[in-house]
Amino acid sequence: MNLHALRIFNDVSKTGSITRSAQNLLLSQPAVTAQIRNLERELGLKLVEARGRNIGLTEAGELLAQHSQRLFAMEAEIEGVMAAMKSGLLGSLKICATELPEHTLLHSWVARYKLEHPEVAIQLLKGHARSALQRLLEEQVHISVVFGNWPIEDDAVDYFTIMEDELIFAVPDSHGLAGREVTLDELVEEPFVMREEGSYTRNQLLAIMRSAGYDQPRCSILIEGLKETAEAVKSGFGIALLPSLFVKKELASGQLKRIHVQGVKLPHPIRVCTRKHGTESPVIRLFISFIQSDIRTADQTIEG
Repeated sequence: MNLHALRIFNDVSKTGSITRSAQNLLLSQPAVTAQIRNLERELGLKLVEARGRNIGLTEAGELLAQHSQRLFAMEAEIEGVMAAMKSGLLGSLKICATELPEHTLLHSWVARYKLEHPEVAIQLLKGHARSALQRLLEEQVHISVVFGNWPIEDDAVDYFTIMEDELIFAVPDSHGLAGREVTLDELVEEPFVMREEGSYTRNQLLAIMRSAGYDQPRCSILIEGLKETAEAVKSGFGIALLPSLFVKKELASGQLKRIHVQGVKLPHPIRVCTRKHGTESPVIRLFISFIQSDIRTADQTIEG
C-alpha cells in the first residue's frame, strides 16, 4: 500500500475537504485528488464520494480511516519513543560497582538521576573490581565503577578517575597504636581483621606484608564487607585496611583512628569504566555526563 497516498487520505478523512487537506499538506488540490484516486485503484474500492460542496467517506473509506488513524498514531508514538531514547530520556542502564563507590557515591547519583529521568530503568549490581570489569567486558553491564590503584590494561575499556582516596590502617581510639607512626615490623605484631578472598583491600594488605618479607598478617577474624569490617575494628577485633572515604565520619568523630606506617602509602582512586568498542547508548552518555557535572560542581564547592 502506498503510505504517502494513505497519509493524504487520512488527512482528507479528518477535514472532509480536498481544499483544506491541500492547504494542510502544502499540495495542490489536483495532487490530493490524484492520490485519492490512486489509492482507490490500488484497493479496488471507492473511498470518497461527493456530498454537496464537501466530500464524505464510503463504508470502505470509514473503515480505512479508522485503521489509518491508528497506524499514524502509532507512527507518532514510535517517533516520540525513539526521540526520547535518542535524547537519553528513555532506556535502561546497568551499573556494577565495588562496595566503596556503591555505598558512598552510586546510591546518591542514581537517586538524583532518577528524579530527573524517571523513565530510565536502572539496575545497580555489586561485586569485586575484577568481576565488575569482567561483567563490563562480557556486556552484562553498561558501566562499572571500581576502586583501587591497579592498571586497567584491557584495550577494550575506557575509564576516568572520579576521586582520589587512600587506604589506611584503622583502629579504635583505645588501641595502643592509635594515631601513632610505626614501622611495618611493629604493625605485623598486631592482630588484623581480614577481608574475604578476592577483596582488593585483602590483596593489598597481603602484598604489603610479602614485600616486607612476611607471609601474612595475624588474622583475628575473617569478615566479608567493608561495613562489617569497620564494625569489627570498632569492636576491638584488630587492625583493618580500609578506604579513608568509607570511614570518613568515624575518623572525624574520633571513633576510629589512623595508624601511620613508615614507607607505606596506598593511593586508592575510584574510576568509572565503560567499553571502548561497541554501541554507547544516549542513556550511557547522559549518565556519564551527569556524573562528570556532579564531580565538577563538588570540586568547585570545595575550592570556593
